[in-house]
This record gives sequence, C-alpha cells and structure tokens, in this order.
Amino acid sequence: MHNIFWALIILFCVAAYLRMDWVYYLVYVVGGVWIVSHLWVRRNLARLTVTRELPARAFTGETLTAHVRVTNRTWLPMPWLQIQEAVPLDLKDQPDYRTVTSIGARSTLVHSYQLFCKRRGYYTVGPLSLRTSDLFGFVEGRWDEGEPARLIVYPEVLPLTRLGLPSRSPFGTLTSRQRLLEDPARMAGVRAYAAGDSLRRIHWKATAHADTLLVRKLQPSMAVPVTILLDLNRDAYPSRSLVSGSEWAIIIAASVANVLIGERQAVGLATNGLDPLANITATDLPQRNGQEHLMSILSLLARIQIQTVDQSLAGWLPAHIAGSPWGTTLIVVTPRVDEAALWVLHGAFRRGSNVVGLLCAPQPEYRTIQAQGARLGVEIHATEWASDLTAMAAA
Repeated sequence: MHNIFWALIILFCVAAYLRMDWVYYLVYVVGGVWIVSHLWVRRNLARLTVTRELPARAFTGETLTAHVRVTNRTWLPMPWLQIQEAVPLDLKDQPDYRTVTSIGARSTLVHSYQLFCKRRGYYTVGPLSLRTSDLFGFVEGRWDEGEPARLIVYPEVLPLTRLGLPSRSPFGTLTSRQRLLEDPARMAGVRAYAAGDSLRRIHWKATAHADTLLVRKLQPSMAVPVTILLDLNRDAYPSRSLVSGSEWAIIIAASVANVLIGERQAVGLATNGLDPLANITATDLPQRNGQEHLMSILSLLARIQIQTVDQSLAGWLPAHIAGSPWGTTLIVVTPRVDEAALWVLHGAFRRGSNVVGLLCAPQPEYRTIQAQGARLGVEIHATEWASDLTAMAAA
C-alpha cells in the first residue's frame, strides 16, 4: 500500500514538473482505483462474519469434520479469499489446511476440513486467518481469529478383556450378606406379593401373565466406592518405553473407570501426573458416579502428563489412601510394584480395603511379586502390553 502511495506522489511531481497531461490522467486513474480498492477491502473485512463448527470432545481414533462458515454481508464480492487454519500436528489429516476461493456479494461460504484424533490431548485448533485483496492486488487485507477453539481428545477406552483382565474383575459390585442392601438394578426373580410390600416392587408384566400379584426379588449387594491410583512418575517407567508405557497406563485407568461407572459404581481418581492447565500435580477427583463424573475423569486423563516426582510409589500412596472409607476398592495402575509398595497396600488391606494392582509395563519379577502380593491380600494383574494388542489385531 505504501509503495503505491509514494509511487503516485512521485508521478504527480513528475507530471507537475514536465506538465504532461497524460501523467496527470494516470495518477488520477490509478489513485482512484487505489482508493476504491482500499475502501472495498476494508468494508468487506469489517462486515465479514466467520464461525467455526467443531465438536468440543472426541475419542482417540475418531475423525472429526470441522466447518468454517464465512458470510459476506456486503453487496461487494470478494474476488479471492485465502482461508488458513492452524492445526496441531497430532490432529492433522492432510499436509496443509489452506484453501483459496472467492465469495460473492451477500452470500455464505462453507469450508470443511477433517481432523484425525491420533492421540489423546487438550488441543487448540486455530487461530483461523483470512487474507484477501482487490482485483489489481493494490490492497491486501487480513482477518485473524481472536479466540481459537478448544478440543479435548479422550484416551482410548477398551473392554477389560482386551487389557488381559477377566471381565468379572474383583473391583466391581461385591456380594453382601445383608438383605437390607438390595440393588434395584439387579433382579433375581419374582415372588408372591406379601402384606407390606411396596407397590413400586410389583412386576406388572409378570402379574398380568400369572393373574396374581408378583413382586420383584432383588439380589443383595452393595456398590463399593473405588479409587483409581495412577502412577505417572517418570522415574518408575523403563526408559525405552517411557511414552508408550505411560500412555498405556492412562488407557488402563480410563477403561477401568468407564466399566465401573457403567456399573453404577462411585469412582475417584488420584494421580501424581502433571495437569498442564494448572501447571501443577493434578488434583484428586472424589468418588462419584454418573456419566458427568466419567467425563470429568476422562477430561483429566486426556490432558494429564508424565512428570518426575520426588516420592516413589510407596511414599506417594499413603497420603491418598489414608482417608478411604472402609470397603473401598483401591486400583493401583503402575509400571512396577516393589516390596515397599506392597507393604503399604497391605496396610490398606488390613484397614478393610480391597486392593488390586494393575501393571502397565513388563516386570521381570512379576510372578514373585504376584505371589507375595497374594499372601499380603493384594491382587496383582499384568495387563496385555500395547504392542501385543497391536500384533493380535494385525493377525
């Protein structure tokens, strides 16, 4: 813009000095076109409405389609418009997210592109930038998005059988001998109606079929609270599998939380990993149930990062399990369990907790630790390694 302005000034001076009318004419024409182009581009950008439609949440492995809607609210068309989106590397489904198009007067353009959620994370999509100019290229205009979009990619959630664990693991609903504690979601059959039975327990379909009042029999059970303890201490992981091992631990924690909350269990989460939003060690999530709480757990697991901490597993555990209610199931997801950690978990077992350890990395002395844990009331399970699952899927 400044080059054209100074060029017009020089031409005007030349015309005034040489008294050449055609140079005056050239200055007037080019100057007029330059002024009109400047006003054209500025007005178009000022009356432009840009919105992005992108889901706020996704799971690992999903492909999302984002839509950028550009509305030109003026009667002046835009000869060309470059749309460029800044996309994180872990979400890219194509090398470049840039396109050049045109948009007419009083019209709307929808530009779509895809994002491939390769791995979990808390991502910033954007900022979006637009570039345009007039037909002659005299004036260029740029529009930059003020607030980029946020996208949470949840970790992969797998069934327990794919983790190498039994589908009826010891951290689900526990059977109780107390008949007063009955689970209305677990029906054991029907029986004849007796005086004092609540009308809510009448099984109306069975009553209509048998032509006599029948009530539901419920299995005696109690839903025990569960706390998942996720070890993300960098020093605990083998150096050759630092990234893959920690990612696998997060998948295990997410999968277990998903199964238990699906069974209406109250689940809490404690971890020594780093929460990048607060730049501190993640705050413990209390024991709650419901899908909203599951989303809170998955959101934390989506952004949590491995870090180096001063305390080993045996030193970190006591502060997070000391206040657990009687009967709480403690699920420790860690790359390795040593003898010191076993004795800490044994103390929790003696206080009435059900203790389960899930190893997310190969441990050479696994059989010895498992046998020792069984004697101390701690169940140790080795999960299938991520590479083994990949090999099985390929086969």
